[in-house]
Amino acid sequence: MKKITTQFLSLLFVVSVSASSVSAASLPAVASEPTPASQPATTPATAESDPQVKSALEDFKNLSKSEKKSRLREAKKAFKAFKAERRGKREMDDDVRLVLAVIFAILIPPLGVWIKEKELTLNTLVSLLLCILAFITFALWLIPVIFSLLVVFDVISLA
Repeated sequence: MKKITTQFLSLLFVVSVSASSVSAASLPAVASEPTPASQPATTPATAESDPQVKSALEDFKNLSKSEKKSRLREAKKAFKAFKAERRGKREMDDDVRLVLAVIFAILIPPLGVWIKEKELTLNTLVSLLLCILAFITFALWLIPVIFSLLVVFDVISLA
C-alpha cells in the first residue's frame, strides 16, 4: 500500500511539474550586462512623444477649471471601476485548481470536491457523508478518497 501511494504521489508531482503553463522559452530574456549608473538608460518612446497624447494634453490644458475637475473625477471613477473589475476576476488558473483539487481529494476529500465544483453540490455532500462514515471505521478511508478523485477527474457526477 505504501509503495502504491508513493508511486501515485510521484506521478502526481511529475504531472504537476510537466503541466506547467509557462515554459522557459516563453520567459523574456534577461540582459547580460546591466548599464552603469553613469550612463543614461535608454528608454523606449515615451507616451509624450505620441502625437495623439500631445494633442489630448493640449486639449486638456485649454479646458476651464471646473471642466478639468469633472474630467479628473470621471477618470478616477473609471480607474476605480477598472480596479474593482480586475480584482473580481482573480481566479485560479485551471491547472492550479486541478492540482489543488487532486491533492485535497487525497488528503481531505470533501474539500477537493468543493474546489473542483466551486460550490456546494450533491457531490460535495456525498463526499462529506462518506468522509464522516470513514472516520467511524478507518479501514474504509479509501472509499471517500476514490469517490473524490472520480469527481475531480469528471469520471462520475451525481448532480
